Order: sequence, then structure tokens, then C-alpha cells
Amino acid sequence: MFFKRGFKRVVVGLITASLVFGLTACGQGGSAKKDTIRIGYINPTTGPLAGNGEGCDWAVKQITDYVDQHPITVDGKEMDFEVIVYDSESDANKCSEMTQKLIEEDDVDMIIAIQTPNTVIPVVEVAERYGVPCIASQAPIDPVAHSRDEFNWTYLSFYTLDDVYESQRAMWTVAGHGIDSGAKVGLLFANDADGTAWHDIFVDRLAEDGYTVVDPGQYPSGTTDFTSLANTFKTEDIDVIAGTNIPPDFMNSYNACISAGVEVDAVTMGKCCLLESDVNALGDLSDGIMTQVWWAPTNPFTSELTGMSSEKLAEQYAADNDGRVMPQPTAYAYEALELAVHTFNNTKSMDKEDIRASLAGLDVDTIVGHIKYDQEMNGLPFARTVLCGGQWQRDENGDLKLIIIDNSIHPEIPLTGSYQPGNATTN
Repeated sequence: MFFKRGFKRVVVGLITASLVFGLTACGQGGSAKKDTIRIGYINPTTGPLAGNGEGCDWAVKQITDYVDQHPITVDGKEMDFEVIVYDSESDANKCSEMTQKLIEEDDVDMIIAIQTPNTVIPVVEVAERYGVPCIASQAPIDPVAHSRDEFNWTYLSFYTLDDVYESQRAMWTVAGHGIDSGAKVGLLFANDADGTAWHDIFVDRLAEDGYTVVDPGQYPSGTTDFTSLANTFKTEDIDVIAGTNIPPDFMNSYNACISAGVEVDAVTMGKCCLLESDVNALGDLSDGIMTQVWWAPTNPFTSELTGMSSEKLAEQYAADNDGRVMPQPTAYAYEALELAVHTFNNTKSMDKEDIRASLAGLDVDTIVGHIKYDQEMNGLPFARTVLCGGQWQRDENGDLKLIIIDNSIHPEIPLTGSYQPGNATTN
């Protein structure tokens, strides 16, 4: 499919396992490598993390349309611009395979690694091994930073797990279980990189804050029988369930808890309960669940690159997608591509060392807030982004809406409602 824009055209074509979005000068069948910026993007289009990746193609088109109207010039030469998207199938091995393909066969100038540590870490590993500049986004800093001993090419933007813990603790507090309350917190974590990083931070911080830790042990992702875990939670009479899981694991474990008669005042979950599509699939199980909010249309951020505000971007997404609510991860897909364009707008040349230097020096306002890689964890440069607490509540029509109920870490983000007691374990 071709969309003509002035003297260029946007090429959107489905090829084996990937989508290619590009800008190629009219009348040319292709461009020499030195004339084309190629960005490789690994996205979980299918598999258990597909909800996180559903806005990728839309975000890519928004940015390629922008570049069509505002061409990138490098070292005095106007460049063609191409984004190649491969489906990771939400699988770590596929992530590695597709990243290697992007580097060896597609000869990309930059890699975008996005959507949870499960799919970011393997992409980062390959980019580092080959020495390709890598924009990483939407994965907590800690598990990525501790996935390897050295980082020379990767720059990450998101929040830390201490931020996550403090956000969840704030939500337990509004539910009546604050610091030194002695409340029993049942942990629900898989034994993958993401789950292990969260688990270790939570165990330490819970003890420091006077909570009682009920830890039945981490489970293998894909587990279907959570009877033992649920019975432990029931026997210990926990007050809070806290964790992060892929949607199928959460559905199975939460159903087991309800069947066992577990009743808690707060359920705080990452990953599985971020998206409207995922919570709608859970049905009534979603009522009252609390989770992270790292982007919302009400956030006071505007893209320095495109001039789009959070509100306007959400409106555009709804207009282009039959009125659907823009998923949080779509904002980070947009942000990663903003950063890519900024990088190439400022690079001295197409030499990878110059591209890396340009990326490292970014100091820009994006749709998710200000990005400057001025912090470091275990050698990984990162930019910290905002994090608030939200709760899934029913509106007057019975539809689930994610309401921002806590902004204690980032008071610049407006609240959109207040905490409502109750969840599926107590209803």
C-alpha cells in the first residue's frame, strides 16, 4: 500500500514475519545504504504480550508520516527513512533471532527494544553483541540493568522497581494497609527475569516497611494449577496480593485464589492488568484491581518533535481505531520512535559511533515526559519516567475504566478519581 506525501511516499507492506514502514524517494526502486536510515523494531504482535504491542503499527505510521513532512538530513544529505517491524511472538528466543536478522540481513542502523523485560533483554543482548545503537523502552530498569555486566550501546527509559514498590505501597495504604501495619502481603511472581527482579525488591522493601511477607515461591510461567499457592494465601489469611504476571498466569492464579476463598482488601498487579483489552478478557475478575499507570491522556506532556499533546494523541488514536482507548504501551512506542528521529536529526554522520553519541546526548520532551539519560544502574544509562497508581472501576455504563487514584510519586500528574473498596475476592 502506498500513501503519497509530497515528493516522497510511505511504503507499508506486509512481508514474512514483519511490517516495513518506509519513506523512499519517488522514482527510485530503492536506496543505497548511505541514503537510508533503517530502524529495526521488535514487537510482540502475537503471543501472551500481544496486548502490549497492539499500537505499534499505528505509532510507526504516525512518526513515518511526520518524517515524510519533515525529512531528516544527515551530513548535508536528505535521508530516506525506514522502520522494519518484526513480530517477536512474545518469545525471548524469537526476539534474539529477529534482532540478529535485522542486523545481519536488513543492515539496520538502530534497534528498538520494547515491551517488558521478557522481550527487551534478549533484544538488548544481541544489539550489544553486534555493537548497534539500541533504544530500549517500557521495561523496568532493574531487570534490564542486571541482565549483563556491560552496556555500550543501550539507553533505556522507564521506571525503577523501587518506584513500582512505592506506587503499590501507596495503593495498599489507601486500602487501609500502610507502613508498619503488619499487613500480610501475598506475593505472586513468575520465575522469569521480570518476576525475579520484582520479587527480590518487594521481599526486601516489605520487610523494611513492617509488612509480613507471605511468599509461596516463584512459579514457572505457563503454570495452570495454582491450588497450592491459593491454599497458602488462604491459610495465612493475607490482606494484599501483589505481583506482576502475563495475563494467562494471572487469570489462572486469581481464579484459584477465589475458588479457595481467599479474601483481600487490595490486589496490585503489573503487566497483566495494564490494558483495557486484557482486563475485559478477565471480565468481573478485573473489578477493583489496582495497577501502574505510566501514561494517560491527562498527562501534561507534549512531544517536542511533533507538537502532539497526550490528549491530542489519544484523540487521534481513537479517531483512527473506531473509538478505542489508546493503550498505555502505544505512548511508549511513539516515544521510542520520537527518540530515534531526534537521534538521527542530531547525528554528525551515519557512523554508528556518531549515532550512539547523538542518542546518549538526548535532552528532549516526549509524549511520556522529559528524556535525558542522566542516571545509571549497573552501567546502563537510563531516563526515569513517571509512574502513578490506578484502579479499574466501572463507569455508569458498566464499562471498566482505569482511574488514577494515587500520584504521590509524581504529583504533577492529575488524579482522575479516588479509591473504591472491593474486588473480585470480596464481591
